[in-house]
Amino acid sequence: MIPGHTKKKGARAPFFALGAALAWLSTAEHALCAEIVAPAVANLPAAGAYVLQRIQRAPEAQLLNADGKPVAFSSYVRGAITALGFFYGHCEDPAGCPVAWSTFEAARKAAASDPLLEKRFRLLFVSVDPRRDTPSVLRLFSVAEEDDHAPPWLFLTGRTEEQIAPLLRAMGQDTGYERDPTGRRTGAINHMLKVFLIDPEGWVREIYSTAFLSPENLLNDARTLALAFPDARGKPKDQ
Repeated sequence: MIPGHTKKKGARAPFFALGAALAWLSTAEHALCAEIVAPAVANLPAAGAYVLQRIQRAPEAQLLNADGKPVAFSSYVRGAITALGFFYGHCEDPAGCPVAWSTFEAARKAAASDPLLEKRFRLLFVSVDPRRDTPSVLRLFSVAEEDDHAPPWLFLTGRTEEQIAPLLRAMGQDTGYERDPTGRRTGAINHMLKVFLIDPEGWVREIYSTAFLSPENLLNDARTLALAFPDARGKPKDQ
């Protein structure tokens, strides 16, 4: 997406470099990539027929929302069943951020027509690249993904990389900044794709890697939590 470019409400917000990245792939390479990153979905147990254990507590952190307003990270990962992903807008890895983006889009569309999830589910992207993913840039993503009939999809960033570093460490989200032979940053950021499913009390209940990330897996687990937390509400208090 190019700053200043507007999209129709509810239209997909592509990554800055996603189109170019996919264009570089030949048909065969694209098919191979899709085969690698598309997880196999086995027969899933009925929602609520199993228990998701508490893995870790989501930490406290101060971030910025798409309006540039300081917000508490905790207010965005509590009160609802939250799917959290760390991303950056210039991601060129077809097996990275774009996979999380397409999974979130599919899960959100399905949740919009699910009485159990439509008011209890929330999607959240936090940028690992605050130098380029400023609030004004995130606002473009937010506007493009606005949909009054779907669960909220929210975007947060930090003022600096140093500000978000403790959050990334606490969540176990490793990042590495690529450099050229002279030591200068190239702009590419290496980070393992992870999506966290968080309950309304702020406990991480599941962590999905590429091999297990699919809309079906994510939504089945979200429904299990929704049954356990019938009072969950999708929008943060400051929204």
